[in-house]
Amino acid sequence: MMFEASTLWLLKRLTGIQVHWLYELGADASDTGGSHGASPDVCYHQFRDVSGFDSLPEDQARAIAGHTGRSPRRLLREGGRIHAMEEHGRIVSQLNVQFGEFDVSTPIPLRFSLPADAFFVSFLYTPEAERGRGYAQALVRHACETLFWEGYGRAYCHVRSTNIASRRAFRRAGWRSAGLIVSTLSGRLLGTPRASRHGLRIVLVSAASGDAESRP
Repeated sequence: MMFEASTLWLLKRLTGIQVHWLYELGADASDTGGSHGASPDVCYHQFRDVSGFDSLPEDQARAIAGHTGRSPRRLLREGGRIHAMEEHGRIVSQLNVQFGEFDVSTPIPLRFSLPADAFFVSFLYTPEAERGRGYAQALVRHACETLFWEGYGRAYCHVRSTNIASRRAFRRAGWRSAGLIVSTLSGRLLGTPRASRHGLRIVLVSAASGDAESRP
């Protein structure tokens, strides 16, 4: 993996082409037992609507809002969810969950369309002072298991190819490769190998118009 990441980093520097991995976790591959290494003092939050988010203390709401990629209220109004882990009043990890059709801004503006039984995990964030304690991995597992219990069958995410730590963490947690997103630093989508085999449709969103543009 390290050699591959170094090669792709060099490719990015020389050609302006960047690669992101798509990962998939099936409900049957999820670990449904145990505390996932989290402290017994932590509690999990799942926000499904604006009223739930607005009930948070101001400092916690502000901490979450700084790392959702867009307004948390807008995300929730559009049908997404926010999961967060709290310990002793501090938000120690958080992530977004989205369904159906939605837009992402990384690696470039893209529109994802997911199968009805799938959801997408993004904006996983742990404050620097809290890293290395297993919070992020515990939160991802808890969030996915919560949705699998609701009847969803698959989870997806995408990770920059040179982010070795995140890729290893997802693979250790049972996630498997589901394809690639190949794009340029200038904003062109070059392809999404293997994504369609999993029922994923990923197209470019024009920055000027907001319209999705298909790419072969």
